[in-house]
Amino acid sequence: MSAVACVLGFVGLASASGAHAGSKPVLPSKDPFYRYSRPLAHIAPGTVLKKRSVKIAENGNKTPVKATQILYRTTGELGQPELAVTTVISPVAPALTTRLVSYQTAYDALGSQCDPSYTLRGGNSSDSTAQDEEQFILGYVAQGYTVLVPDYEGVNLRWVAGQQSGYGTLDGIRAAENLLKLSRSKTPVGLVGYSGGSIATDFGAELAGKYASQLHIVGAAEGGVPVDLAHNLSYINGSPSWSGIIPAVLLSLGRAFGVNIDKYASAYGRKLIGQEQGGCINNYLGKYPGLRYQQLLKPRYVPIFSNEVFVRIVNRLIMSRTGTPREPMLIEVGKQNGQRGDGVMVAADDEALAHAYCKRGLKVQFKINQGLDHTNAAAPFEADAATFLTDRLNGGPAVNGCATIGRGDSIAPVKRQHH
Repeated sequence: MSAVACVLGFVGLASASGAHAGSKPVLPSKDPFYRYSRPLAHIAPGTVLKKRSVKIAENGNKTPVKATQILYRTTGELGQPELAVTTVISPVAPALTTRLVSYQTAYDALGSQCDPSYTLRGGNSSDSTAQDEEQFILGYVAQGYTVLVPDYEGVNLRWVAGQQSGYGTLDGIRAAENLLKLSRSKTPVGLVGYSGGSIATDFGAELAGKYASQLHIVGAAEGGVPVDLAHNLSYINGSPSWSGIIPAVLLSLGRAFGVNIDKYASAYGRKLIGQEQGGCINNYLGKYPGLRYQQLLKPRYVPIFSNEVFVRIVNRLIMSRTGTPREPMLIEVGKQNGQRGDGVMVAADDEALAHAYCKRGLKVQFKINQGLDHTNAAAPFEADAATFLTDRLNGGPAVNGCATIGRGDSIAPVKRQHH
């Protein structure tokens, strides 16, 4: 059965039950499950700190899908101990062997109402990104996989923090395997994520060799990938819609790297950044049409990469520089007609990432979804990812598309600019 057919079956099953999810769950920011009072420094990453049974809600309706949520110890962007939650969704029909899919959603958030652990239980059901991705998650569940959905930004919501997102993903897998008493070396795991979820997927794949080498990751699929944030900033600067995320991203990177963004922000910048303390990505898109980052910074910090702090942060987050994945990969991106990419992601950057991995001996499949913007390129990616991961999780041979992958853009480190 295809992933699409599985999804339709689950939608019908949820609707047929006619059971409304009832009152919304408690917000994570107010839920004691997300807090842990004891010291974390000497607790191993991936340790299960708390667990609870939950029911998955789909579009406001209860489903027969059962899950366990885990509060676990992970690692922050600067190496500090952190907390995160993952949702472990069990297949309805028992599987002969346990195969894991770690699905990193594009929740892109500074507010806990966007946490996957909250939206999967029926919270914030108006968030279309959460609802759309839940259909794909349920498709994997219907195929018999155990699906892990980590809140990889951690309880402190550090959006765009690449290494922390990777740590959160890998530790979510370790926590789930600890809970289910699975063999790390023998349990196949697939990673998948689109847009913001691709950040966690890519850095998880790059970090696994050194950070979680015992995990048996068999494939990673990522689409709409922000490979080089300097290029993404240039692309969306002044755009009608995507420029609206710039204040929130600056705020989040400040959180992750311990930088006081107010020090660099203009009065207007402080106003806008102050307004974005607790939203989700859907709250930001189109909010400030035509916004340019230059408006947000004091004149002496323009151009932005004249400042060593921003250069250091962006260079740390360029993909391919943290490590080399060990497993075959699928990388896709949309490209609108006449544009550099899909409206926010640069197609030649994604190609450059695929090329870099190929040069290191990795088997990579790469595809540009021509004529599609970022939103519309998600559906073909999800279909291709389901096929790719099904092959990998069932022991199929990996296809190597490296012979047809071009060099793409340069994704070399940014050099400090001058005023």
